[in-house]
Amino acid sequence: MGSIVAENGGTSREVTVRIQKARGIFSKLRKVWLSKSLRKDTKIRIFNACVKSVLLYGCETWLVTNEIQRKIQTFVNRCLRYNRILRI
Repeated sequence: MGSIVAENGGTSREVTVRIQKARGIFSKLRKVWLSKSLRKDTKIRIFNACVKSVLLYGCETWLVTNEIQRKIQTFVNRCLRYNRILRI
């Protein structure tokens, strides 16, 4: 069904692919993140709907380890902290 699963049940490669795809969507929405006419909460809703949905597609089949959880959380934090959304 489009998921990459290793023989040992690992999904690290799948998570890396999903992060790359989400990063692509995030960069395509650059104008949205730079927009001064949109409020922060609107940008966060767009982020959740467009970027996080791509990132987490198929996650119910993943074997979630601490490493995978850290990779996903790092990506989300970097996107939100990025000078475009939360301006931290």
